[in-house]
Amino acid sequence: MSHTCNKCPGQELIVESVNVFRHGVEALSSLVKMDINYICPSCGQKTGQARVITAKEAYRNGLVQDGASPTGEVKHYHAGLFRSSPDGRRHTSVQFPAVFRVDEKILFPTFEGNVQDGTVIDQHGNPDLLLEFAEQYFKLYRSIMPTRRLPNSLIEVMPALHLLVIAAELGLKAYLIRSDKADFGHSLQKLYKEDLDSMHRNEIERRFAESDLNMNLAALGVERPSVEAILRVYDKTYGGASKVYIDSRYYAEPTTAFKPSSGLHGANLLKSNNPYPIFLPEVVRILIDTYRFFSGHERLERLGGDVKYGTREPVNDNHGDWGLVPSSLGLVVLSVPQPAGMSAEGDKLNAFRRLLSEKPPGFYTDWMYGGNILLFYGAGEQDYIDGLGMLNGVECRLWRHKRLGMHARDLNLLANVLESEASFECLTDVHLADNDKP
Repeated sequence: MSHTCNKCPGQELIVESVNVFRHGVEALSSLVKMDINYICPSCGQKTGQARVITAKEAYRNGLVQDGASPTGEVKHYHAGLFRSSPDGRRHTSVQFPAVFRVDEKILFPTFEGNVQDGTVIDQHGNPDLLLEFAEQYFKLYRSIMPTRRLPNSLIEVMPALHLLVIAAELGLKAYLIRSDKADFGHSLQKLYKEDLDSMHRNEIERRFAESDLNMNLAALGVERPSVEAILRVYDKTYGGASKVYIDSRYYAEPTTAFKPSSGLHGANLLKSNNPYPIFLPEVVRILIDTYRFFSGHERLERLGGDVKYGTREPVNDNHGDWGLVPSSLGLVVLSVPQPAGMSAEGDKLNAFRRLLSEKPPGFYTDWMYGGNILLFYGAGEQDYIDGLGMLNGVECRLWRHKRLGMHARDLNLLANVLESEASFECLTDVHLADNDKP
């Protein structure tokens, strides 16, 4: 952050105080937080900066040692730790109420904390985030599943199995949410066979057939299992009385938990039908890889688009994690602020209606992102200059060669339209007023 006063041009701030806190929380005890307070010597303005560093040794909990009683003033404190992910995509904070003794400055929690990274979920959900959850569960499955040896017991396998089945479910639902589907349950077979788009399912089957496990069977002339058959194994166990998803959590509960209609209610049951995952890890890996293959940015890139994460032009009202150069796809885009196109009552303004009527876009986004609507047109032969202006009485910004901010959902929708070979009317004979503004 800048250490220059924002009220006194060129005036350097000086350090007023530095507080160093350690943490009496086991998972955070190796972290040290430095609160640095600055002050302007001219106007007295104060500002602060927090840094989190890793200590060489973790603090060992416990204030009372060798019979000594704690002394010194105790103060209450709202502990907050902030850190950015290595790729800069997320900024995670952990916060908790705490107390500390002034002479030690070790923060001891007084209640549960909370963790968040600023992620917002709207009515459409976030399929990319759902897939990241699937990847994380799959990563944890790999780390705890016994490898290069037989498991010591059933207990040792169950937590890994639970994580793997969750990864499969989340991975499949990521496809469905991205396709604007919302009516689904927990059956892996149904999610795959009935709900998944055939294009996605065919690509998953193709990749699964080419996996090492199945190539070995093909070389031996043996029929390979299908993805659907593999997923079916994890749907129903013990005659449909239970599922692996449930068994991996509640295996040791009494069989009276089974419904009477199952025929196993209260039975003495040797639970020997627990699957040992061999093909399912490969299926989950392929689900994740294929989801990426069909993501909007990768499909647009295959169409020649120049789209990169975190590269949007740094101008006002340019929202989204992705930066798209419209000219790379032969497009030009108009960004219309919501007040320029919609009344306070939510109705389209007349000037905006005329614009849509006279120049209908081939694709458009909705108002929900940053209060703008994006109208996509073919570029034709006309040369365009990026910038602000007025078109048919509507305030807008034209995008052609600079990076337009886009959200992942809209990249997917744009790719759908372009892949369908829908026609984009060219935005010809356009002369924006004052379009040379920065």
